[in-house]
Amino acid sequence: MNARCKKPLFCMAVHQDYFIDARVMQYAETLAQAGYGVDVICARASSGGQGHAPENIRVFSIPFTHRQGSFSALLVEYILAMPMYAAYLLWLFLQNRYTVIHVHNMPDFLIFCALIPKLLGAKLILDIHDPMPEIFTSKYKKPQKNILLHLVCLQEKASTALADAVITANPNFKRALQERGVEAEKITVVLNQPDPKVFQRGRCQREKREQGEKMFRLIYPGTIAPRYGLDIAVRALPLLIEKIPHICLVLIGSVTDYARELTQLAVMLGVTPHVVIKPAIPLEQIPAELCSADVGIYPALPDEHMSIAIPGKIVEYVVMGLPVVASRLKILEQIFPDEAIIFFEPGNVEQFARCVLGLYQNPQYRDEIVRHADESYTEKHSWENEKENYFEVLNQFNISFVEENR
Repeated sequence: MNARCKKPLFCMAVHQDYFIDARVMQYAETLAQAGYGVDVICARASSGGQGHAPENIRVFSIPFTHRQGSFSALLVEYILAMPMYAAYLLWLFLQNRYTVIHVHNMPDFLIFCALIPKLLGAKLILDIHDPMPEIFTSKYKKPQKNILLHLVCLQEKASTALADAVITANPNFKRALQERGVEAEKITVVLNQPDPKVFQRGRCQREKREQGEKMFRLIYPGTIAPRYGLDIAVRALPLLIEKIPHICLVLIGSVTDYARELTQLAVMLGVTPHVVIKPAIPLEQIPAELCSADVGIYPALPDEHMSIAIPGKIVEYVVMGLPVVASRLKILEQIFPDEAIIFFEPGNVEQFARCVLGLYQNPQYRDEIVRHADESYTEKHSWENEKENYFEVLNQFNISFVEENR
């Protein structure tokens, strides 16, 4: 924890390590920079350490770490962690009397840990980073009429009903929530946008000039899970090494069973020297990794969630000036023209390899892709615009000091 200038008016609750959750950090730091006190209650980092929060932000970690796992393991984790969040929230609320408690899913029902503060006057925001029914179907491949999926939908309905306002990450998510009965007027879209203080393209370009071109690096920093199709990139390496002997695939994320499978696959294909899997790192270290890369990859597989979720990592690639090779997903086609991203058909290893090879052989082509991505996305979207949408949510609660400090 760090010292603060003002009494906290806001509390953020998230079942994740705060220092690797870009969306939560951006909200908290935006409020802190405006001079507001913000408390964050989050899961303990898997490394056991904790990053450094800026002035006006205090971070409280419950003695519980969020881990990837089966549905049953995740459910047990949620059940065990919820009482800890409820206790921390009530303890801190009684000391600080927060005006707003901003709860981030997953799970949606984390908002019920703020039930007593709500009864005592706090306003509740539920921020749906990803809608849980679609995530459930995507991760666990359950049929649409599965009883567990029905329960996931019920908890979403109860959680959104308890919230005074709902925020979600893109218009597709808003439509899905509306179809399940959440009033449109209650939902505000706040797109994920990289923090411009952290993701600085000019710095990246300077560092690249200093590093030179010793390796040709493909990079993916994010969740390492089967739905992201990262085995496609590993399987493409035998096709690429012949033409790009100094190629390197860098994956950054929490160590999972799938990460171990990718390591075994690399051994089986004889490409181990060309694959680097690093553990998850704090957000502020991601730009340096992107600076060392030549191509950002996103070989995700289409499903109920992946086809409608805007990938934050692709936005980071684009903001940092990296050309992108990605699966042709519906959401990406809605945002980017073919000139801005190198698309390949999902799961097609040979096409993926041809896309990478084309970028390697033609540096001018790389520059053209980056220019078109800037024209279609970077020049139209920014956190400055998105934070205005967030402030509008706060203004619904007649919080006049938000306007005074903007």
